[in-house]
Amino acid sequence: MVVDPGSPVQSARVVTDPDVLAAYTEDASHLRGSPEGLVRPDTAEEVAEALREAQGRGIAVTPCGLRSSTTGAGLAPRGWSLSTERLVGVEAIDAERRTAIVRAGTVLREFKDAVEEAGLFYPPDPTSERECAVGGTVACDASGARSYKYGATHRYVRGLEVALPDGSLRWYRRPIIGKDAAGYVGLRDPVRLFCGSEGTLGVVTRVEVDLLLRPEAFSAGLAFFVDVPEALAWVGLARSRESGVDPRCLELLDAAALRIMAAQGSGIGIPAEAGAAVFFEAEHRVGGEMAVMEAFWTLLSDAPGALADDTVIASDHTQQEQLRLLRHAVPATLNEEGRGHHASGGKKISTDWAVPFHHLAPFMKRVDGWLEDARIERVARYGHVGDGHPHYNLIVKDAEEAARAAVVVDRMCSEACALGGTVTAEHGVGKVKRTYAKYRFSDWQIASMKAVKAVFDPTGIMAPGNIWDES
Repeated sequence: MVVDPGSPVQSARVVTDPDVLAAYTEDASHLRGSPEGLVRPDTAEEVAEALREAQGRGIAVTPCGLRSSTTGAGLAPRGWSLSTERLVGVEAIDAERRTAIVRAGTVLREFKDAVEEAGLFYPPDPTSERECAVGGTVACDASGARSYKYGATHRYVRGLEVALPDGSLRWYRRPIIGKDAAGYVGLRDPVRLFCGSEGTLGVVTRVEVDLLLRPEAFSAGLAFFVDVPEALAWVGLARSRESGVDPRCLELLDAAALRIMAAQGSGIGIPAEAGAAVFFEAEHRVGGEMAVMEAFWTLLSDAPGALADDTVIASDHTQQEQLRLLRHAVPATLNEEGRGHHASGGKKISTDWAVPFHHLAPFMKRVDGWLEDARIERVARYGHVGDGHPHYNLIVKDAEEAARAAVVVDRMCSEACALGGTVTAEHGVGKVKRTYAKYRFSDWQIASMKAVKAVFDPTGIMAPGNIWDES
């Protein structure tokens, strides 16, 4: 229903039907939100009007996209949930300038499909690209498997239309000059302030991005190893300039992940003796797949612990999609497994830390020891090891095991930052990881972010609880 505009906490544009609100209390995290109302604007102007009203009435507003966040960033702890789901559509693709403008609620994969039809390429590829909104990927500065070659979302954002709490609608654009010596370097590009801001400054309504020429073709492969250390050693070889290969992603799958893949009945052979695998992709000219894959096979054939003869190669779209679905079955299966323990206080805990690659293998060995000492029995390791960014997935059966796991995750984040890494490399801080932010940011950095927030959001209504505690 739509409530009476005279209500003290809601307006005529706010939906309060409990059945509707229920869908906005959950995302891909284990948290739950408590929105008092829902706003679903059709235009950027309506977003700005809603924020103006909320600020005037002191109502908190938490922006959300398609609720695929793993960190609870789009869950409103109170006040209004403002969904961008109706702000959809690709407004312009300029093939000559290689740019595009897209509305913030557009599904990322749909945007990428439109771009590729024009012969161009938008690189960011989070696993949830078929379920996430473009604006959400900006808000958390999303990345994905191909970030090893192409980097995160902020590299491609050239402009943003943002609705601010004062009701204004403004465009912020990246500087286009090559040289600029004016003021603090960190504040010369206003676009970067919003990339990773997780709704704390305003609501992104349109995004202008840079595009690349679409690669002519690519091939994918799945290489098997006797165990994780051998797989990581081979990733190190593949990363080197002397390797003879140019991968665009290097993804680890450990023995637990391989067992999940084997259970899918895909027909892809997974050798029984394999304790790990590396999924990789490489671009090439049309017809060049044989030479590229031979280079990878050569690198594998000389690698200790590699089961080179069992390597799976996917050079056509059907095979590539089969491998992609098989790989994505791992987090999907673990998510379901975690939900199965909710009644007893258990869940899935997933890490998002990253460290410089040269620290990765010894750090993972230490982490594995901590988990063993803490008696965490169900652990799956997979993810973007080419970037020093594995995901540890811990399936804990009850609250007591969850508490033991939390101690280890805290230690992971602390030591990852001590090694020059981060607590979150692709999903953002949100609410799930804000207790670890103290390891990534010094006091002056937190104070600076809060000062920037005070400029854009002086009454503090935007996205309460994201990135840092409200205190």
